[in-house]
Amino acid sequence: MFRSLCSSKLTNAGLWFNKVCRKSSSVAELHNRQLVEISGPESGKLLQGLFTNDINNLSGTHTALYTHLLNVRGRIMFDNIVYRPNDDVYFIEVDKSLVSKFLKFVSMYNIRSKAKIAVRDEPVYASFVPGSSLLDGGYVDPRLPLLGCRHIGSPPDRASTVSLHEYDRHRVALGVSEGARDISSGKDFPFEHNLDFLSGVSFSKGCYIGQELTARTHHVGETRKRVVPVKLSEDVEDTQLSLPARISLGSRAAGKLLSTYGDIGLAVLRFPYLDQELSIKDSHVTLVGRKPAWWPEEMR
Repeated sequence: MFRSLCSSKLTNAGLWFNKVCRKSSSVAELHNRQLVEISGPESGKLLQGLFTNDINNLSGTHTALYTHLLNVRGRIMFDNIVYRPNDDVYFIEVDKSLVSKFLKFVSMYNIRSKAKIAVRDEPVYASFVPGSSLLDGGYVDPRLPLLGCRHIGSPPDRASTVSLHEYDRHRVALGVSEGARDISSGKDFPFEHNLDFLSGVSFSKGCYIGQELTARTHHVGETRKRVVPVKLSEDVEDTQLSLPARISLGSRAAGKLLSTYGDIGLAVLRFPYLDQELSIKDSHVTLVGRKPAWWPEEMR
């Protein structure tokens, strides 16, 4: 929870995150997400060599796996949720604007594999009940139980329909980045987006693309800035700012603002600048960031 701040615009920031999460059971269609099917006897082997997480952890048909696909420099190319409806069939959830790029990327590593790749038409839904982990019939979100569930094809019956914007605000209030709006493909590092805190990486599996830098960062233990939720002093749309935007405290660089969703957003901030009122480059708007309550205890 934010502590009280000097600025009158932000004195209620400490209460804001709790207010955002006080909602009834809701479901939103994720128009910005697309399913890609990868199937065949060698599909699991292909994915195991691509993703940061261990594909073998998908032990059942109603489990899901969070993972990233990195480039050779260890930067995030795609953030994905993986489903396994059948033994040799995987559904990969991808940001819709990056599907063509994803297909091209995976196909480069599928030259000698007996895996088939196809785009699916089924819509993806997110149901969320703050304070609870799921609604019946869905895949519990593998990143964080408070995010709720994913549903493929049709939404659950007993939830009220809300907009994608409402779901995004729920997700952003928890400090979880998702898709091209929050993550710069080919530029951002996985631990800056809390991949390790969100159960999205395995440190015991075999090789995968970008593993060397990721493993070294983990063992050295130096991630000095991470994505956190921020409270803005007023409503801001992405189009009003040139994002990502530099954040500073006086003349000192504090991080960068990644995305905004009304009066909230996501930013990569250096730890010493949390819980302080910060400036956004070329804007009169200010912001405050804080560590999410679900982070590991040693980080809070």
